[in-house]
This record gives sequence, structure tokens and C-alpha cells, in this order.
Amino acid sequence: MKIMRKLAAALLAAALAAALAVPSLAAFDQDTLNGIVLIRTGAPDENGVMNYWRGTGFFVGTPGEDPEYIVTNCHVVEEFILAGKALGGGELHVLFDQDDEAEAYLVDYDAEKDVAILRLEEPTDKRVPLQMREPEDSMLGDEVYAVGYPLAADLTVQAVNSFSTSDATVTAGSIGRFLTESGTGRRLIQTDTSMSGGNSGGPLIDGDGAVLGINTAVSDLDQNLFYAVSVGEVLPMLDRNNIAYSMHEGGASGNAMLYVGIAVAAVVVIAVIVLLARKKKKPAEAAPAPAEEKQASGSPVLRSLSPQHGGMVVQMHHQQPVQIGRDSATCRLVYQDGTPGVSSRHCQVYYDEREGVFVVTDLNSTYGTFLAGGQRLQPQVPTKLPPKSTFYLGETDNAVFVDLE
Repeated sequence: MKIMRKLAAALLAAALAAALAVPSLAAFDQDTLNGIVLIRTGAPDENGVMNYWRGTGFFVGTPGEDPEYIVTNCHVVEEFILAGKALGGGELHVLFDQDDEAEAYLVDYDAEKDVAILRLEEPTDKRVPLQMREPEDSMLGDEVYAVGYPLAADLTVQAVNSFSTSDATVTAGSIGRFLTESGTGRRLIQTDTSMSGGNSGGPLIDGDGAVLGINTAVSDLDQNLFYAVSVGEVLPMLDRNNIAYSMHEGGASGNAMLYVGIAVAAVVVIAVIVLLARKKKKPAEAAPAPAEEKQASGSPVLRSLSPQHGGMVVQMHHQQPVQIGRDSATCRLVYQDGTPGVSSRHCQVYYDEREGVFVVTDLNSTYGTFLAGGQRLQPQVPTKLPPKSTFYLGETDNAVFVDLE
């Protein structure tokens, strides 16, 4: 018996040592943050009023050298491109910090692939170039990270933001599919890694810190489906413009590391079984009673995620409906005249205190009211939403977030 116990203890010690020696399967490489930057574009409307948009980009170049070229989505700089060709007066800047920005210039773009390349006037020592890696089929199921500056992250909570690398948002998920888009031939990576407006143009990173793709789109049909353009679409543009870049060679794949982890776990299980077999059975203890569920608390509010409102919050009181639309006489959340997708009296929201849900009703709007996943609400049919939900009016830019604060 003593020999068996010693053997079991030795096995357990060996398993723990092996487990500690195995690199983490899903460790985000924080050095990646030093290679991304917030992009701000501006363009005048027909009346000469400047409108602004934001996105993310990442630097490419030779390791160890100051970079000057930035990869992003074409749609991040689309309004700047249109302003430059038509109205003039467009703005294009990258923000290193709250009081530190630099003008960027458009080098090349492909609207069909949704890829654009920018450059600074001179190389910068404030960021480093990221390495890239072309995705492989063996990576299916591997964990990946989306890095960027989503606008909702700053508007949902009034964050003190310096727009530096420390203010970037990192979300984790896995690769669900590799696909080719019909009609364009564009290679895409499907993932469940959460993204929203402002993430566009940022890198999709693997566990080694290599860029696999450019975060580009959210499904209109399923809020858990997101897409990135494969870096395979970027490389020809970089080559065509004689821009230096670095490819990551890669080590053990995520799947290989998974097999190692399984083997370690098996050894641990065997050791534990041996130990348990040598112990006397103890009477089962009663399971602790589940903790009581905490009821949601706070005052109901709705927060506009539209850039034109700058994170405006509307307080809701005593189940009184809040109407939303362009009519300033009846609506408490008012959109500017001419806002695409928004009707005069578009929809209304109230908070049902008894059920703890928000109730949204479309008021026969022209363009419809939609849930975050793209489902269109039936006119005049109340729809219940839990706190921390999002819906939008006509277009995703007109998003509204409801919560208890």
C-alpha cells in the first residue's frame, strides 16, 4: 500500500511539473498593443459641416526598425477617400495618445477586399511593426484575439480615455471557419470573437502575437458571428507598393498544444484515481445551498451609441415610454434631420419594473427597428429586452443601449 501511495504521489508531482512546463494555450501577447493605433477620419457634408469616424489600424515593417506603414480596412477611410475626390477638405490622423497625433496619407486601397494602406510622413518610434501569419486549415478552433478601439466601449461607460495603447480593447474567441466570399473571392476568417464599430481595421491575433486577419464585419443575422479579412489579401498590396513586412514562422500549433495538455491531464487523472482507491470512503457531505440570485438594481436608462449624440444618456421613469426619432416635439432621444434610417417618430421604449425588462415597440417606422442580431421588430408589437441589450433604428450607426445604472 505504501509503495502504491508513493507511486501515485510521484505520478501526481510529475504531472503537475509537466503542466507547469506547458505554455499556456490561450495567452494573449500584450506586446501586440504596441503595434496598433487609433485612426480618426473626418469629412465635410454638403453643408460643409465636418463629421468624424474612428477605426483601428496596425503597423507593419521590418522588426527592430521604426515603422511608418499602417494596414486597416478600406471602409475605415472610405469617407476620407470620397471627400478627397469630391468635396475636398478630408482629414486623416492617427492618435498615439490624447495629445499626440500625426497626419496619415493614403498609399493604396482595394474597396472590394476592404483593405487600405496608410503611411506617416516619417517613421515613428512610438509603435512597433507586427508580424503576420497566413491562416492555415489546421488553425480551425484555435483561440484568437480581436484588438482595437470599439466606440461602444467608451460610450457604454463614460471612460476616461487617452486613446493610447492602454485604452485598447481585447476580446477573445476562436476560429469557426475559413471561407471565400462569393463574387469577390475575398478570403475571410469567421470567428466568435466579439467586435463592434471602431474595431474595424484592427488585427485578429493568434496566441503567438501574429496577425492572421483584419477585423472587418459583424453578421446582420447572428450577433455571435464576426469576420476578418485574411492577411493573404494584404500581402499582394504590400508587395505591389514595395513595403517591407515580416512573417511569423510559428511554433507548435494550438491543436498540438491541446494534445499535450490532454496527455498531462490524463496522467493527473490516473494519479488521483490511485490515491482515491487507497483512501477510506467518507460519507457524502450535503452540497451547499445555492446562493440567492441577486435582483438587478439601478435606474433604467437608455444610451445612444450614435456618434452624433456623444454618448447621451436618457433617464427613464415610472414605466413612462421614451419615444425616439427625429421629431423634437415628441421624442426625448432626438436624431438630427436627415439621419439615414430614422423616422420622425420611430420607436418607443419603457422599463417594466415588475418583470425587470425593457419593452421596445416600433411605431410603424419606414426603415424598421432591429435587434442587435439583425432581427426586425414587427410594427406595434412590444418586444422585451433584458438590461445590457442593444437595438438600432434603420441602420447600425443608430444603435441604442439599455441598462440599469
